[in-house]
Amino acid sequence: MTTTPLIQFRDVGKTFGTGPATVTALQSISLDIDAGEIFAIIGGSGAGKSTLVRLINALEKVTSGSLQVQGTDITTLSERELRTVRSGMGMVFQQFNLLRSRTVFGNVAYPLKVAGWSKERQKERVTELLHFVGLLEKAWAYPDQLSGGQKQRVGIARALATNPAILLADEATSALDPETTQDVLRLLARVNSELGITVVVITHEMDVVRAIADRVAVLEKGRLIEVGTVYDVFSAPKAATTRAFVESALRDRPQPEDIERLRQSYPGRLVSVDVTAGDQLGRVLTARARVSDLEFDVVFGGITSLRDGSFGNITLALSGSDAAVDATVAELRTVTTVEEVTG
Repeated sequence: MTTTPLIQFRDVGKTFGTGPATVTALQSISLDIDAGEIFAIIGGSGAGKSTLVRLINALEKVTSGSLQVQGTDITTLSERELRTVRSGMGMVFQQFNLLRSRTVFGNVAYPLKVAGWSKERQKERVTELLHFVGLLEKAWAYPDQLSGGQKQRVGIARALATNPAILLADEATSALDPETTQDVLRLLARVNSELGITVVVITHEMDVVRAIADRVAVLEKGRLIEVGTVYDVFSAPKAATTRAFVESALRDRPQPEDIERLRQSYPGRLVSVDVTAGDQLGRVLTARARVSDLEFDVVFGGITSLRDGSFGNITLALSGSDAAVDATVAELRTVTTVEEVTG
C-alpha cells in the first residue's frame, strides 16, 4: 500500500520580480516529505532554503508547478483557505521572534488566544507545553531574562501550541552555542518521536543533519541536487556541493596543513580510504603485511556512527618496497575507494 506524502513538491518554481529584474529562487523542485519523519533541507547562502520553507507555509506563492500539503494543493487556495492550512503548522525561527512585552506563559498562550481558546484551556495547554520543554519554572519570566537556548525552547513550545502536524524549523540553532544547539536538537527529536509531529529542518550545518534527520535534501542555486537517507548522503555523496558539506561535518580527511605535518612524521606513501561496515579493509592490510615487507600506520581520519550504520575515512601511511605498496593499494581498491593524498 502506497501512502501519500505529507508534503509533495512537483516541478515547483519560484521567481521574484518581473521582466529583466526577475530573480529565480527555485527551479524544478520535485520532492516528497513523509509523515512522521525528520526531514532536513541543507544548502549554502542563497541556495533557496528559506524560500522553500515559506512555500510550505504559504507565506510565498508558488510561481509554477504544484505543492500539496496534507493532501491539499495549496497553490489553488484563497488566503482564507490558506489560513486553515497554516493552522496545521508550527514555525520555529532563528532569532526566536518572541514578544518582549509578554511573559513566557503569554508568548506560548498567544496563538491559543488568537485561535479563540478559553482561558482555562489556554492555561492547561501552556502548562503542558512548558513542562514538555522543561521551562515550567520560567512561566512568568520575560524573554530578556532568558538565555538563547531557553528562548528557543519557548519558541518551540509556542510552535506546538495548536497541535500542528508539521513543525518547520528555519535555522533554529544557528544563533546558539554548540552545547545549547545539542539540547535544542534533542528537544526537536522528542517532538518527533513522542508527539508524532513531522519536523522539517532548514539548515546550513551538516552537523545538524547528522544529529537528528532521517532524510536530507541538498539545494544549490535554487536546484535540488541530491536527496536521500542521511546515511546514504553522508557515506556516498554524489554532488560536489554535498561532498563539501559532508567533509565540513566529518573532518575525516587531512587538509593541506595536516598533510604537511603527516609527511614530516611518516615517510611512507599516504592514501585515504573509505571505511564502511564489512568492507574487508583490515583483512587486506593484515594479509599484505604477512606476505610482504609492508608496514602501515593509521595517521588520520575518523569513523561516524548513524542509526543506519557506521562509515568514515582514514588516511594510511604505507611503507615497504614499491612492489609491496603498489600491490596493497591495488588490493585495497577491490574492497573500497582509495585516493592518493597529494599536496
